[in-house]
Amino acid sequence: MSDALSISPPAADAEQAALDGAAALAQAAAKGWSGARRIERRQQIALGPGVEFAFATENIAVPTQWTLQHARHTLIVHLDGPMRRLETRIDGVGRLRATPAVGDLWLIPAGRHYLGRALGGEIAYAELTIDPAHFVACAPHLGEGANLAARMKHRDPFVHGIAARLAHLSQATDDLAAMLRESLGQSLCLHLLREHGVGADAAASQPPVPSLSLAQRRRIEDYIQAHLDERITLDALTRLTALSTHRLLIAFRDAFGVTPIQYVLGERLRRACLRLRAGDDDIATIAVECGFSSHSHLSAVFKKRYGITPKQYRQRG
Repeated sequence: MSDALSISPPAADAEQAALDGAAALAQAAAKGWSGARRIERRQQIALGPGVEFAFATENIAVPTQWTLQHARHTLIVHLDGPMRRLETRIDGVGRLRATPAVGDLWLIPAGRHYLGRALGGEIAYAELTIDPAHFVACAPHLGEGANLAARMKHRDPFVHGIAARLAHLSQATDDLAAMLRESLGQSLCLHLLREHGVGADAAASQPPVPSLSLAQRRRIEDYIQAHLDERITLDALTRLTALSTHRLLIAFRDAFGVTPIQYVLGERLRRACLRLRAGDDDIATIAVECGFSSHSHLSAVFKKRYGITPKQYRQRG
């Protein structure tokens, strides 16, 4: 995370904090870790059918217990904040007592029971839940055999990077951010299936690379041109091609040389350029009618792409 979310005790208080923590742990052992949880903030979003992502900050200054068991795979990534103690247990794997470093992950397969007991400060973490049926849609050649292996305090820089990026994007409301979140979610799911799947060798055997027919490509082009001033989603594009989201992303890049996000942004900028050259409409009006949220949004994207503002572009003819 670029901005620290943790609340760490001053160095001078570290020894006393350790003593206080030990006392609190002793009390918790007698009470069965029944301290009330204090979730400071939680932002939850859908990344596509069967995939949910949540970013949360939680105060664990009092002993806190986490437990879960449900029909979805669960990935937890520690993003920030201090823990003085952490004990985790996953059925069939065993128990681990070790404080996490930033980026450490826990992977709980569907149906497994997980128990965590923690004590520390204010922490930030990402949580991804995946319906096992989603893997069947992602990798139909694997059939019903697609499953994940359990992990505790595991290091995977790719997973950490995507989880942190999704956390930053969790509050964005524009359609390009939504498409980016869904793309990252698909990449993360495929990575988990390949690198942390049960029988990863089978996952490495991929079906032929998907492609778009000329008719499918034209349908996509026509749809995007007709809806540039509206919210465009990956789900809408998949309905035009009858491909799953992750196969559409592969086929789209193969056909157009860019991702759907890059293509839509490029077409919006191209239309804005035409409008700026062709008439005297107010730039704020052009921005909204080309799919940007405001004059300032268009100006920021325009300058990043072309090095000048829309006003300067118009003045130069």
